[in-house]
Amino acid sequence: MGRRPLITRDGAARAALEIVDEGGPAALSLERLAAALSVRAPSLYNHFADKAEILAEVARIIVLDTPRVPDPEPGRWQEWLVEETTLFRRSLLQHPRAVPLVVEHLPQPLLVRLYQQYSRLLAAHGVPERMHLFLLEAAHRMAIGSAISTANGRAALQSLDPGTGDGPPVAPDDEDERRFVEMVRTFLRGVDREI
Repeated sequence: MGRRPLITRDGAARAALEIVDEGGPAALSLERLAAALSVRAPSLYNHFADKAEILAEVARIIVLDTPRVPDPEPGRWQEWLVEETTLFRRSLLQHPRAVPLVVEHLPQPLLVRLYQQYSRLLAAHGVPERMHLFLLEAAHRMAIGSAISTANGRAALQSLDPGTGDGPPVAPDDEDERRFVEMVRTFLRGVDREI
């Protein structure tokens, strides 16, 4: 009967994510991660080359944990993209302190595979190929930018009119996502004129 390893790559990355969730990226050290896993720090090098590789795996997990939306019905690709983008933003905001890691350690190979899959879907719905990367990259950037703003305490504005207070009022948390969704829909309505 073989021994089961004390550390798995996924388990270590998820433990690292918990540390980042609690104290931010600066709180993560190999020693602290090893202690959370009840192992010694050098044993982490059996699974990761360095701390940067751990952070990259944390970013990858956040992207992988984003729920996927079923393929859209004919003529509904825009709502599908709105929902995909919103779920990605929600995934990021489940780990507000880790959002910068997703930007810094962007899981490029994973995103390329997702973009290829989504490009095939857009093609099947009659979206011109020249628009695929533009649409996917724009939606991706909107989700990340909005998540960074929200994670830093800068929710969507209620209006452009600053009113009579010291500054413009910000939307309550439950309004923030609704405003994000409307932003993506407005963008897609504009794009629809170009298709």
